[in-house]
Amino acid sequence: MLWKVHLGDDVQAWFRGLISAYNGRLLPTLGQATLLYCGDNTRERNMRYVDFTVRARDWQDGHFKVEVTQSPLDRMREPEQVSQPPNLARHLRNLERKRISTSDLRSLGKQLADMLLPHTVREMFFASMASLDPDSGLRLRLVLDDLRVANLPWEYLYLSPLKEENTPYGFLALDARVSIVRHEAIPIAPGSVGARLPLKLVVGFASPAQFPRLDLAAERDYIAKALDGVTSVRVTFVEHLTAARLESACQGAHMFHFAGHAGFMWQNNGRTTGYGAIFLEDEQGDLSPMPVEQLARTLRHCGVRVVFLGGCETGRRDGVNAWSGVAPALMRVGIPAAVAMQYAILDDAAVAFARRFYLALSAGLSLDEAMTAGRLAILSRGGEAGVEWGVPVLYMRCGDGVIFPEMAADPSLEALRHSQRVHVSQRVQELRDRLTGVEVGEAPHTTMEVIQEIGAVAPGGEALGARIESIAAGVVHAIQKVDQIGPGGKLTGISLHRTRNQAERH
Repeated sequence: MLWKVHLGDDVQAWFRGLISAYNGRLLPTLGQATLLYCGDNTRERNMRYVDFTVRARDWQDGHFKVEVTQSPLDRMREPEQVSQPPNLARHLRNLERKRISTSDLRSLGKQLADMLLPHTVREMFFASMASLDPDSGLRLRLVLDDLRVANLPWEYLYLSPLKEENTPYGFLALDARVSIVRHEAIPIAPGSVGARLPLKLVVGFASPAQFPRLDLAAERDYIAKALDGVTSVRVTFVEHLTAARLESACQGAHMFHFAGHAGFMWQNNGRTTGYGAIFLEDEQGDLSPMPVEQLARTLRHCGVRVVFLGGCETGRRDGVNAWSGVAPALMRVGIPAAVAMQYAILDDAAVAFARRFYLALSAGLSLDEAMTAGRLAILSRGGEAGVEWGVPVLYMRCGDGVIFPEMAADPSLEALRHSQRVHVSQRVQELRDRLTGVEVGEAPHTTMEVIQEIGAVAPGGEALGARIESIAAGVVHAIQKVDQIGPGGKLTGISLHRTRNQAERH
């Protein structure tokens, strides 16, 4: 059973001291589990991510070396040699063409994991996960020296802890406890993404006449709604974005969001060398590409710290120039973080991602957590768009992804943070009857983790980690270790009444 105790401001200080020793613990004399909430004791801390850095180097004829250079526990003494599987190219083609089935997507994810997380690395990864406290996650920081390795879609990594061949679970990017980050190794100190308030956000829209029209109005509405009432963020919307308007609007901005088309400009009639570009408009509304180098210099000069690139293929680069992609080039000039797209992405999927991304940031969550929230929003759409959750890529060189630290510490935003992710941890010894960790009415897009370690529930039994009435999309983990429930039995990690759209459950 879950008890919630809410008190007025005049008695909170007195009662907080009275129950502080018991808050979040079991009261065994009641014969049931009780959680007490009082004032700011209800506030969860933001997820703190610890780096697990994997470096891939020394590519030669489809073989390369992988090593862990940083983890919560230790680093590898010797790298492991891995090989690219022969049928990987087929899965990659189908993924890029959006013709990949769920089973083939899992197969691709397993192949990626076999390369990047071979046996020793995998064991270190699981051990590092097990060593974390409930408020911590693991940031899988990828340092990819060779361009042929960097161009692989590592965001689809599949690694199931259940060790079952056909389980539908295990995509790391959909797990809020794991953040996949691409790190560009350059000799420039990684700046901070944290902002002094009020933060200036510039959102630029461009839809040149030569390209299909995008639903830019919907994206504008979603960003405006996500930040509605957030007085510490000043949003400037710029329609029909030209190079001159971009430079003028971004002066003094902390964050720049581009909504429009982008692409990779191949040179010499081939697909080996080229450069990334965002497709702006000229004064007549026609196409005016802005090459990556020009964009990077402009944003750096304006002082921009975080960039969101909604255009397609803004995370891609050619096989020769490491800085030919838009996002990698931003890292080169010292911009701390960028969100980019490694493949073409459907318009509605891009809008859904941006909406949830900014909603999470406005609640004070980190870039790491906002990425997961956005991915789950894409997943919930199902169909062709449902597999595009791995298209967004986070490039980040700094150690802390919290843009709004003041919002992260604001207890009034906890309800919004709570809707993004819920953590339940229960350890029981000699509980006489029943146990419920948390009850959730409607969860829009959430990540939930339930951990139960039971040591004898009796006499009627029954242990329930979480009861959810409705969920639109999410990833729900239930990890249970049981030693006798009896005599009536019954152990339930998650009780889910109904799903709306699509949810992935662990």
